[in-house]
Amino acid sequence: MNFPPYPTRSGFVSLGLALITCAAAIMLVNLLPRQNNLADIFKLLVGILAILGVMLLVLYWAVVAFKLHYHLSRNGLAIQWGLAQVLVPIESIKEIVPGKTLPALPTFRGLNLAGLRFGWGELAEYGKLKFLATAAPTESLLVVTPQQTYVISPRQPADFLAAWQARQALGPTQHWSVGLRRSWPFSYPLLADPLTWWLLGLGALACFSLLGYLCLNFAELPRSLPIHFNAFGVADRIADKSALFTLPLAGAAVLLVNAFFGGLVYRWEKVAAYLLWASTVAVQVCLWVAVMTLT
Repeated sequence: MNFPPYPTRSGFVSLGLALITCAAAIMLVNLLPRQNNLADIFKLLVGILAILGVMLLVLYWAVVAFKLHYHLSRNGLAIQWGLAQVLVPIESIKEIVPGKTLPALPTFRGLNLAGLRFGWGELAEYGKLKFLATAAPTESLLVVTPQQTYVISPRQPADFLAAWQARQALGPTQHWSVGLRRSWPFSYPLLADPLTWWLLGLGALACFSLLGYLCLNFAELPRSLPIHFNAFGVADRIADKSALFTLPLAGAAVLLVNAFFGGLVYRWEKVAAYLLWASTVAVQVCLWVAVMTLT
């Protein structure tokens, strides 16, 4: 049985913020052709990426706001949160407490955008709280489990309580585990692996920061630089300083190739994929050392 939350303007506010950030990104993109300085171009690129990141976050928040609902069955409570479901088994629910009966309001630390609340809090009687709600605590329900307490806000709290009591007496048909069930494509094991994100993220960050270092310091470098030394340490090849940009390009190529082949082998051999992605980070470090040596 599905229970919608209290309505909020959070979804529409998030869509408005997404449009604003999209317009800002387009404005910065239009400024790129007018720049003659590599440092200014790189700063604009950083700004564009930052704004696009914010745009994706507020778009996802809009998805959360529009899709949020609470599904109660004999097996437990499933809270639809964006592209994932928070699963709470029926046997784990010790009690459900109306927020209006609380003697004191809980603390709240997190994000509250136009009524949609996501965050954490604490109450002496119920311990740690996790907010997945669209209403104030006094209008919400506290789903108490041994692990933590979930704060939710079905629009008909009395009907939700009655439905829970009826299903609790029936018993489950399946035994759930407390956790997160992700929707496609994030249900794919590769995208749900934190180590994958860390290794590829470090490689991408090192590559992009190397490009930024060259862009920000390009004007101060001499026009020609030694790029190769013989066995006696004497420079035997001189090139224009623009040749330095082949190093971050090479790093980007290694990153893309290793990410692709690592993704192919991940399903059968995770360790091999991890080693491949770790080697990408090592390559980026070597390229950094080469740039620092040449400059």
